Amino acid sequence: LTKLPEELSKLTCLRELDISHNALKEIPEGIGELKHLVSLTANNNYINQLPRSLTSLSDLQQLNLSGNQLICLPSDLQHLQSLKDINFDGNPLIRPPQEVCKGKQLYTIVRYLESADERDGKILQKILKIISGNVSFENFEFFCQKLQFNNAEIKSLENNRSLVLEEKILQALESWKSENQALTPAEMIDQLIRVLTMTGMHYLTNK
Repeated sequence: LTKLPEELSKLTCLRELDISHNALKEIPEGIGELKHLVSLTANNNYINQLPRSLTSLSDLQQLNLSGNQLICLPSDLQHLQSLKDINFDGNPLIRPPQEVCKGKQLYTIVRYLESADERDGKILQKILKIISGNVSFENFEFFCQKLQFNNAEIKSLENNRSLVLEEKILQALESWKSENQALTPAEMIDQLIRVLTMTGMHYLTNK
């Protein structure tokens, strides 16, 4: 198997799912609909990212994702409170590193992810300040467009003469941050770097 059908989400009474030893690159977002799932075995595939909905499986007790291509785990793993048996061996994990996951203890993994999010949150705030103090007026509108602000929001910021440019940009970034709360701080940082690259402000990505 190279792909699972989205219709999988209709099997809402399913308790065990074994999709190991295939060529899967992802688990569909619809997995979150399997509210009674107790065991998910997906070892020895090519899965490189977990769907956000996975952490809504509150009945899940056994999760085997060993031998895949996972680099990072979702921050809200703590919602899997029934999880007893967990295996992430054989993945090129960075967040958290493989050493943290080897003990197969959910508490240890969750604590690491929480501290990583806290650290990334502080880094994100520093990045917002660096950007706000270095974006020129010429790049301001283009930058806001790449952050997917609508024209009314951009005009409102441009017309607010009482704010200096740095404060306007910081205001725009804080607004963007609040609109993207579903993202982790690390994902926000990644998006900001991509936006800076798209707008030609490579000097800021270096900073």
